[in-house]
Amino acid sequence: KYLILICCYISSVWAFSDEAIFEDEDIYNQALPPTPHTGITAPGTKWCGPGNTAANYDDLGRERETDKCCRAHDHCEEIMESHKSLHGLPNNTDWFPMLVRRGKINNTFSQVCFLIYRLKCSCEQQFINCLQAVNTMTSNTLGRVYYATRSKCFALGHPTTSCKQYQEGTFRKRCIRYTVNKSTAKLWQLYDMPFYTTGVAAR
Repeated sequence: KYLILICCYISSVWAFSDEAIFEDEDIYNQALPPTPHTGITAPGTKWCGPGNTAANYDDLGRERETDKCCRAHDHCEEIMESHKSLHGLPNNTDWFPMLVRRGKINNTFSQVCFLIYRLKCSCEQQFINCLQAVNTMTSNTLGRVYYATRSKCFALGHPTTSCKQYQEGTFRKRCIRYTVNKSTAKLWQLYDMPFYTTGVAAR
């Protein structure tokens, strides 16, 4: 009887293991489709925002290195549009409100809403790595804002069964390491994205 139980336990240990979709080790130690031309981008960039203002692929703003990160991110190979499905996964996210400065003299603001897209997790990983490598005030501010407002990405992986480790944010937490069942086939599923962190002071 006990031998059977031990064998069952060993089998379950081999079948279930932990898996992290994002590779940045800093997140474990700290709490915390190409879009249309909307004309709204982060200062000094032409690709960083709900849209882009670039005349062509090679057109970059004065924050060139940060802009390159956003350009690559905008050209992710797989993007799930709002209220559509991809790989059998629905994207039920709606509009994301944002205050946009309209008046340069009297500082008037208007609320503009943008549809939320979901990207492949590998593209989100590359975006984090790129912004952290640039490591300027612009890139780090952009990273914090983006990953605070976007919470999910999609990837092909073994089915998740539970969360093994959370990253604490100011008001909520996100899963950064999952327990997965490796005895079953991989499938497309949604994963939490980590909050953006920086390991060293910005340049």
